[in-house]
Amino acid sequence: MSRLYDALQKSQGESPSASPLATPAQPESQLTGLTLDDTAALDALSTQAPPAAAWLAVPADRILRPVPTPEQRLITITNPNSPGAETFRVLSTRLAHLRRKRTVKKLLITSAVGDDGKSVISVNLALTLARRAGERVLLIEADLRRPAASALLTSSPLRGISEWHEHKLALQDAFYQVEGLPLWLLSAGKGMEEPLPLLESDAFGQMLAAVSEGFDWVLLDCTPMLPMADATSLSRLCDGVLVVAREGHTRKRTLVRALSSIEKSKQLGFIFNEASKVQAGYDRYYGRYGSYGQKKSDGDEEAKSDHTASA
Repeated sequence: MSRLYDALQKSQGESPSASPLATPAQPESQLTGLTLDDTAALDALSTQAPPAAAWLAVPADRILRPVPTPEQRLITITNPNSPGAETFRVLSTRLAHLRRKRTVKKLLITSAVGDDGKSVISVNLALTLARRAGERVLLIEADLRRPAASALLTSSPLRGISEWHEHKLALQDAFYQVEGLPLWLLSAGKGMEEPLPLLESDAFGQMLAAVSEGFDWVLLDCTPMLPMADATSLSRLCDGVLVVAREGHTRKRTLVRALSSIEKSKQLGFIFNEASKVQAGYDRYYGRYGSYGQKKSDGDEEAKSDHTASA
């Protein structure tokens, strides 16, 4: 088992798990045309959600046809029958099971620091959830400082939340759909130098609630928890937080400090990227998404993955 994983288990007081969704030990919660014209003020945003078709009816020029490169690591597209893609299916199934115990719809995906692979994880998980029967998925590019998710799905620049914020774009025109899948992207648009005032505004919270109405899953690919406050602010609007930790990059002390900014009840678990232990026979190119490891008796070798991903 990796040193990072051991440290995380000790710091969180949890038992090692074979799941890519390792839930921290804590009392389990038993939670049983929004229309904007170009001149509308943010504080005048209506809280009334439009029919789902307002977001789902995407014209042909906003259909995304991803052709990922090997470096982009979209394993769920390039090799959907691989062990790496199967790990995302395990994660999506565990999330679906979690919904039997508590409300889980809007998921924030973040990391302690940059370059942990959170955007790659976000897009792969969104693609996997969209392949579940009857599920409609919205991926929100909520990293407004350095958007990365949209570049994994298209090589063309997209307009989105930033342009909506500047009253240059109607919100429904910021939605894109992945061809052949019930998966929509709400793009960040161009990067913003300081998005926190927007993220903390009532208007943004109302917008998020409104656009989420027509979807079964809403994933927000957010900035790292440190040093920015974006993830902390957005976590209050979400049902849970998934934290990506990359072995050899994420330090225990940094991760623990970052987690202190997120309510414990919102912390659903960790996704371990670039895990050093892989299951025998896993392909060297397509592993390392999530935590495949399961602690066994002394002398046994635990499962391992060997895929390198970065966002």
